[in-house]
Amino acid sequence: MKAKGSITKQEAELEISKEEVDSFFKGIIPQFVRDAGGILSDNVRFWRWKNQVKIIKQAEVIVKESGLQKKEVPLKVLVPLIENSSLEEEETMQLKWANLLANAATGKVNVTPNYVAILNELSPLEAQLLDILYDNVIKESDYQKRKTMQFGKDKVCEVLGLSSESFDLIIENLFRLGLCRPPGSTGIMFGDSRVALQTTSVFELTTLGFDFVTACR
Repeated sequence: MKAKGSITKQEAELEISKEEVDSFFKGIIPQFVRDAGGILSDNVRFWRWKNQVKIIKQAEVIVKESGLQKKEVPLKVLVPLIENSSLEEEETMQLKWANLLANAATGKVNVTPNYVAILNELSPLEAQLLDILYDNVIKESDYQKRKTMQFGKDKVCEVLGLSSESFDLIIENLFRLGLCRPPGSTGIMFGDSRVALQTTSVFELTTLGFDFVTACR
């Protein structure tokens, strides 16, 4: 039984973390929300709280390193971002949530509500594939060429060690989210002609996909 007036290690960690979180949110959450107890304290389990704190601390470092000033973030972006990020335990994905939060807080990249929803629906492997595509297309400065740059299923399966079925499940989800598309969206080149083709064997990163990955970096 805990002695009256004593404080547990977890309670001490929460108190310290609360001060750090309050400091980060100063200026980006309306005062009335902070005065009402904030958006993080409503029946949040301790493990979710720890995830939130870790991501917020990472975001704070990113903001400081950017040298940019924080601004108020719309609640329809901020609330689901904080809530959904608290469920993420994979470190690579936590970093993406932290980058998304930092970019929203500084306005460096336009972060829309659908980006929060998209990140919440991605697996680490799907996010890894998007990063690979992004690292290739960003080398192309011409927008028209960039958005029609095509990638092959076999090469991706080789790089990520995926079976054909596993790849199809991943790419079809990215199609569903609008982050990638089959070349049938714009056509595939046969000689001088562009022919519509519905397939998972060849695909492209969409403009939405490119901008989304940018927002998570």
